Amino acid sequence: MGEHDVMFTDTDRTLNLLGAVVTGVHDQLVSAVETVAGRSGALAATLAMTAQYEGLTMGTLQRFLGVSRPATIRLVNLLENDGLAERRNLDDDRRTTSVVLTDAGHREARHILAARRAVLQQLLPESSKQERAVLDSLLERMLTAMITHPSRGYEVCRLCDISSCPPSRCPVESAVLEMEPDAPDGLLNSPKDR
Repeated sequence: MGEHDVMFTDTDRTLNLLGAVVTGVHDQLVSAVETVAGRSGALAATLAMTAQYEGLTMGTLQRFLGVSRPATIRLVNLLENDGLAERRNLDDDRRTTSVVLTDAGHREARHILAARRAVLQQLLPESSKQERAVLDSLLERMLTAMITHPSRGYEVCRLCDISSCPPSRCPVESAVLEMEPDAPDGLLNSPKDR
């Protein structure tokens, strides 16, 4: 072996393959979502999350997106200006504002989630039920490992389709609940957290 030759293990190859898949999928998702939505990934995520968790507060939306309060306000302003969302004060606390999508906003959110699904569906051509079960198990373990802090759960799930992965079966939800056992209602099941 020469001076610059390095021995790579099977683990090195697996990590490299995973890195390539993650990079490629990310690029395809960003492109598809931004093309369908005609907006940035942050705006698309705002639409997707607000559609699935009706009445999110500005604070929760900020945690989901992992952006500053001023950035969250700008995103919601853009959606309001386009007629896709509106702000509402919560009945029990006038200081807390929630974000609600209009019918047009809900339609756009459905298009965003459909574009996401189309990209991901291409990754599993002709996979068997057994192969998907193995992949599900690996993905659940990877997602759990990614949740190093409860707020990370919000960020990881910002473009999730919760109809296909409800909180009762969500590995991210389970990881967050393990870190915050005093939150029995989960990430967003409690109205005060929305």
